[in-house]
Amino acid sequence: MNSERSRSLETAALSGIVGNLALAVLKGTVGYAANSKALLGDALHTAADSASRLQELLFSKGATGHGMLARLRNGEKVRTVISVVLAILVLMSGLQLAISAVRSLSSSEPQAPGLYALITVFIALVLREALFQFQYRYSIKHGHKAEADRYANHERYSLYASLIALIGMIGAMTGEAMEWPALLYLDPTAALLVACLVLRKGYLMVMNTAYQVPAQPLQEEDSRRFMETIQRVYGIVTVEHLHAQETGHFITVDVTISVNPRITVQEAQEIADRAKNLLLARFPQVTHVQMQFISYQAGYPYKSNHELPDNDVSSLLQ
Repeated sequence: MNSERSRSLETAALSGIVGNLALAVLKGTVGYAANSKALLGDALHTAADSASRLQELLFSKGATGHGMLARLRNGEKVRTVISVVLAILVLMSGLQLAISAVRSLSSSEPQAPGLYALITVFIALVLREALFQFQYRYSIKHGHKAEADRYANHERYSLYASLIALIGMIGAMTGEAMEWPALLYLDPTAALLVACLVLRKGYLMVMNTAYQVPAQPLQEEDSRRFMETIQRVYGIVTVEHLHAQETGHFITVDVTISVNPRITVQEAQEIADRAKNLLLARFPQVTHVQMQFISYQAGYPYKSNHELPDNDVSSLLQ
């Protein structure tokens, strides 16, 4: 169950990364052909979103990962290098966009983008909204409320970048149609504003890399709350072991419970799944639960010198 939860988390994140990269290529190609600095800036911000999401996925503790993703996550030095490289690329790209926008503002008369560039922006906005709705609903459906909120935060700034680019392009096209040269400068102005958003994204990526908080054991009071919650689950005899650690704003919990030795493995697994789901549902900050079960080994009430060897009556505590 927990592996499925982790895989669903990665599915939503990877779909966002791939979708954003595709949109960035579309907007970047059209922006270059239409000579629109604003659309190029919007494409760069979308690509920076993908880089930021990839960085978060590499450092996420709650996801398990498979193949290359798992190897990258397990190699601390490798993932740190990749994270730093991504942050530097975003910062350099934002700086280059800002310089290019300033040069356009310094020119005698910038060119207005073509109508097809404006159509591309509207299409990209529709596709981006559809992608966001898929990610958000998928995350909510699989119990990732915290991740869904993060998607919404990413989407808000991406929407700002797209709207700034859209206003700049409409203003420049209006200036060309109405023969108002001053409005032609709105496109590079919008690009300069979007470049600031890209630089902000790169700065946050650098901070996320530099201040990755190592896992710390949770305080005893918080661990006790997890213990009390697990003990309420019907079928659990005792909690043999519980270890919770905090990484940033997220918590991982490792639990070993004991169950009636007379029940089947399937029944024991169902009990463990109920306890795991209860923790994940009651504590939103808990992103990963490793739940194991063992047979209860005490003498009473499960074993007695007076019981017959063929006594198969279940003795699960009521």
